[in-house]
Amino acid sequence: MKFSIFFIILLCALKLDAQILVQKMPDENLTETDKGFMQAGYNLAYSNMTSEAYVFKGRDEEWKKCWINLMQALHIYMQKNGLKPDANSSCFNRIYFNKEGVIVAYLYHLSGFTPAQEQVFDAHIFNFLIAQKLPVRSGSNYWQYGTLRFE
Repeated sequence: MKFSIFFIILLCALKLDAQILVQKMPDENLTETDKGFMQAGYNLAYSNMTSEAYVFKGRDEEWKKCWINLMQALHIYMQKNGLKPDANSSCFNRIYFNKEGVIVAYLYHLSGFTPAQEQVFDAHIFNFLIAQKLPVRSGSNYWQYGTLRFE
């Protein structure tokens, strides 16, 4: 599978500059990009390991609801745009957010997709991302990871 990195800058109809780093990963391991965000102070949003420090500790349910809604919205958006992957297809996501809940970077790894399905996903992901803003705020920038299964 080829590894590609691409930056996308789009001038929206409202004349707002939307910048989001979109990076396809060769696997689910941390990349140099991840390390850069973590060194810049991005913290894990949520962990089910209660001993681990994370941004939304004490606001766990609020965060989980936001994350689940985002993953469901991604699934629905891709279906509406013609993505029909097999039941065993999945998308591993690692998403970086600023304090206001705006996505600043989206790193992903697709599994079980045909090359044509990957093209559909790649063609539509940026337009999905720029329309997203989580309703949850934080005192620091944060990131979260998880797998979306297309069932």
